[in-house]
Amino acid sequence: MSYLLKGLLQGALCHDCVETLEGVVVRAYAVEPRVNVTALAVARSKDTFEQLSPEQVKAKAPRLLAEARVDAQGQYALDFGRQKAYEGQAIELDIFCTTVPRRKSELELPPPMQFSITTVQPQWRALDQFQVAVWDHTLPYRTWCAVRGLFGAWVVCGQVRHCETQAPLAGLKVRAFDVDWLQDDALGEGLTDSSGRFRIDYLASDFARTIFSPSINLEWTGGPDLYFRVETALGTVLLSEPAARGRAPDRENAGPCFCIDLCVDQQPPSTEDISAFVAIGQYFYATDIDSALGGSGLTTGDQRAFHRSLRLNGVLAKTLNGQALEYRFEYRHTSANGTPTGPWTPIQPTEFGSTYIGTLERLDLTDPSGEYKIKAHRVYADPASPGADDSHAAIVDGWIRVPQASNALGPEGSFIPNGNMLMLLTDKLLPQPALTMAGVLAGESSTAHGAALAQNQHIGLRMRVRAVGRPSTELNANTCAHLAIENTVYQRVRKGGSWSPSVVDGQLCACSVDTLELRSAGGCSGLNNSLTVLYTAAHPNLGQVSLSMKGPGGDLGFTLAASPNLQDRFGQASNGNPPGSWAYADLPDCAYIVTLSAQLLLTTGDSVPDPVMDQLAFCKKG
Repeated sequence: MSYLLKGLLQGALCHDCVETLEGVVVRAYAVEPRVNVTALAVARSKDTFEQLSPEQVKAKAPRLLAEARVDAQGQYALDFGRQKAYEGQAIELDIFCTTVPRRKSELELPPPMQFSITTVQPQWRALDQFQVAVWDHTLPYRTWCAVRGLFGAWVVCGQVRHCETQAPLAGLKVRAFDVDWLQDDALGEGLTDSSGRFRIDYLASDFARTIFSPSINLEWTGGPDLYFRVETALGTVLLSEPAARGRAPDRENAGPCFCIDLCVDQQPPSTEDISAFVAIGQYFYATDIDSALGGSGLTTGDQRAFHRSLRLNGVLAKTLNGQALEYRFEYRHTSANGTPTGPWTPIQPTEFGSTYIGTLERLDLTDPSGEYKIKAHRVYADPASPGADDSHAAIVDGWIRVPQASNALGPEGSFIPNGNMLMLLTDKLLPQPALTMAGVLAGESSTAHGAALAQNQHIGLRMRVRAVGRPSTELNANTCAHLAIENTVYQRVRKGGSWSPSVVDGQLCACSVDTLELRSAGGCSGLNNSLTVLYTAAHPNLGQVSLSMKGPGGDLGFTLAASPNLQDRFGQASNGNPPGSWAYADLPDCAYIVTLSAQLLLTTGDSVPDPVMDQLAFCKKG
């Protein structure tokens, strides 16, 4: 009999704020002999929860029955298989943590830790071929917050309401500060959701540092002394607590989890559009790109990396708090899983191209017909024309100033943004060295003569807005945390095989085809008794690779050799797909064309490249 234990694992941050234990590994162990199973099974987890030493983890390893990782929804599934060691009895459940959910940074992590939760006697029920049980559990906030504290991960959970009506307020920025002995620490910020709730994650090091850090890190008490500021997304202050509020007993020396209810006296204004960077081409990065920390940076549907010119777009407002708005984009390098590895850096005018950002329209009263006509023309943000005129937005020190014309009935006209913000030239922003395929023959690995396999580069992007010329008003207008970029150019790629050999530069990938017979006998030789097709296709985002042959009988297929590396496909193909479905000896004497096609999983956000191909021809002579 096979056993399957499923459930939901959460940790409480306070009485009304919980999080799923995403990424934590659940481990099930056989209960140690001579243990009072009944007493442990009915005990509360707060009485049985304990941190295990490395020696204790090692000692119980032989009793391990199953383990599973908790997913983003908090779900886990422990499959005990059909091992004889388990027959439905009580089990010990532990969690193994390398970090905790939503820790602000993966830097300076302590060693992994394991904790014993409790002993469980699952209530098994027969379902198909399984015995299935469900065990949901939420770790008490004192327990789970202590675990978070061991990982240096601190959090504020709260809600913002209107003081008079008690209505929850959405879309507000809440900023948390720690009163310090020399300077106050800005711990972080969060946005309220539709129910007014917010969350701010920060590290112990954020409030332990001083102006002398890292030489001196000193916090007189165990936790921060918290006070808060609440602003609209555009920076209007609705609540600004004094620093002294952090010294009150209910705010002083806060623990790893702190919950707070805040209220503001005034309703936030909502009379102005809000600029927001939301998409790369047609891909909304929040849903269409695996752009979060820990993601791949590729599109979610077809796993494409981005290349060449990217159209950064979203909602472009003309003003910020009633003042003329200007914007720019910044980027930073990340690791392959999106962890930041460098600082935010402004994108320079040399790194973006002419961008169509909107239309200027005006009523033309001079038409000879006497009829009213609307005239319109495009407006560009173009580094080659940084001065402001009817067709161009001003660009000053890398900041693009949104045209302010707002009267279609007047001579100045009215500028209507279209949502396009920047045409990012990724090959200028992230230049990648060309790879030479010199000496690589069809059938060989692309690395056979010293070239390395290309790798995607990874960055984050964010939009910054401010009132024109006023740095103090600068705000973030959304961040795409992770994007995979690939612009490698392949040089000296062999084309045409031995039939019509050439060497080509500027290719998107390595793609070469040949036959063993033509290589041995010469390109103009006829093929008599055999056909042996050789191929090479390489790219870090290599999609489908296919071989086909066109002749009197229509299209014939080939089967590619198995490859341990799907970024570097090479070898000798088998005739037929499936192998043996046609025989070369049975083909009529005639001319044939063999085509190698390599699909590249790349996109500009608006288009994808055509497959890269190579071809050769030969004559079959009986």
